[in-house]
Amino acid sequence: MRRNNYKRVIQHVTLSQEATVTERVRQLSNLSVSAIESITPQDLLSTASGCRNRILLFDYEESLELFQQVLNLPLASKNFETILINVPHRLTTDEILRYGHIKGLFYSYEAAQKVVIGLGEIINGKNWLPRDVTSQLLHHYRYVVAANTSPTVVDLTAREIEILRCLQSGATNLEISDDLFITESTVKSHLYQIFRKLSVKNRLQAIAWANQNLLS
Repeated sequence: MRRNNYKRVIQHVTLSQEATVTERVRQLSNLSVSAIESITPQDLLSTASGCRNRILLFDYEESLELFQQVLNLPLASKNFETILINVPHRLTTDEILRYGHIKGLFYSYEAAQKVVIGLGEIINGKNWLPRDVTSQLLHHYRYVVAANTSPTVVDLTAREIEILRCLQSGATNLEISDDLFITESTVKSHLYQIFRKLSVKNRLQAIAWANQNLLS
């Protein structure tokens, strides 16, 4: 779904009452007065839970002082997207993540026309990030996904692993009891423990877990 008609306001988060950055960005991008405004960190904190779809703009050098003076800005909130301007050098991934859901980053040496185009695209719902920043964030989130979806360490006994192997081969409870020389009720008891440890509800789910996590 295209968002070209999705009207949003850029809010420059600033400690200064003069808001020179706001004026500079407004003039540079030729945005209307209603499209960009200044907001103090205190105002942001007081309205954080009541407003959605806001684009917060930070001047890099000013933001370093802002973070020292104001703790716990809610930049990770899903209600906010952020833009960082006047960045003098490449930032570390941790530094980028400090700004929450970053939609745009502009280095201080970038041409004015590029900033104009980028701000317009961000207002229309798109991202405007340099390739190096995109690469950093992709690498970070791939690592996060991999860490959160890696196989869970489960304390299965040798017998329970044997039974899982039997399940993989399609054996019934009776066949498992015959193969392992145990009673069918003992098989059922082992299956109960296996299901509990794997947090699954049935044989099919247990087999799926075994196929993914047990070495052949």
